[in-house]
Amino acid sequence: MLGGVEPTYRRRLWLAVASIAMAGALFGFGFLPSARAALDPTCAADAGSTINVLHAGSLTSLVRLGLAPDFDAECGVTVTDQSGPAVQLAEEIKAGSLTGDVYMSADAHVNKTLMGPSNGDWVHWFLAFARNQEVISYTPQSPFFAELEEARLGEIPWYKVLMEPGFVLGRTDPNTDPGGYYALFVAQLAQRYYGIPGLEQRLLGSDENPAQVLTPPAFTTTETGATPDATFGYLSSAIYSGSPYIALPSESNLSDLNLAWFYHRASYTNNEGVTFHGDPIYDSVTVLDRSANAQADTDFVRLLVSPQGHQLVLSDGFLDTPLLVGGDVSAVPPELRPYIRGCFDRCGRRWGGRHSR
Repeated sequence: MLGGVEPTYRRRLWLAVASIAMAGALFGFGFLPSARAALDPTCAADAGSTINVLHAGSLTSLVRLGLAPDFDAECGVTVTDQSGPAVQLAEEIKAGSLTGDVYMSADAHVNKTLMGPSNGDWVHWFLAFARNQEVISYTPQSPFFAELEEARLGEIPWYKVLMEPGFVLGRTDPNTDPGGYYALFVAQLAQRYYGIPGLEQRLLGSDENPAQVLTPPAFTTTETGATPDATFGYLSSAIYSGSPYIALPSESNLSDLNLAWFYHRASYTNNEGVTFHGDPIYDSVTVLDRSANAQADTDFVRLLVSPQGHQLVLSDGFLDTPLLVGGDVSAVPPELRPYIRGCFDRCGRRWGGRHSR
């Protein structure tokens, strides 16, 4: 079981609070509770223009069914979009094989792989606009449905069901998708929390186990052709699809801000050499550099972070959070600054971190 908050984490928390206050003073963000509610989206872009939004698959319904039609109705701007694993999208942007205007990630930290000259300077700032958490979704068609229901009700440990002979567990590729490495973090943290040696390996096998990794674009079967009985996924996705799901303890579900220090003990290095660490899950948005329609892009982001957009986010099952800024805060468009409530990681004029989380 976990003890109290580590002293180093307390110091980091104090520094984070101090940085928020300093950022507000330096950049005039107006961190006032009433500021967000007082603002409504306005349209400065030319009607009839088009923007292309590149987004994580978990944000598809928010973009296609919520933001895009509202943005078209209010501003007369057409939204085209492309969904995919957020890390893969970032790699394609960096390689120049994918072009877009707005980038939305299921892990705010992925923005850092697009920052700085060595990464093409595609991203200068980003806004963390929602939180999420990991759950285990399952299907009533599974032969293990009764056991999964017992786990959902807390009558048996969830990990025991997943280790039953013949049980097929699904998860996405950790090399390309945040959801993939989040699943690894859940298993690593569960092993620590429950104190069961070898639990991670017994649950997952290898990090890129083909018997578990789901194949795109449908993600309905594993690389070996099996149909999963249950999958690691997001709370928002389970709520949207209406799937039954098992809620995981806060010590492993990546949703508790007070357990960030514990989550950070989990890690994964992908085949590009980028190391990701466990952290509370944040979804993010940014405008890509060299966009052809920066004003329309900014208007789209403003709709997302406005009270109207915030309600769309919550109705899609995402967890509430104050809007946080990361990267070069001085590069954030002035129209967006009044909505910001604090700093993600840290605030600075340039992001100067290493190529890892």
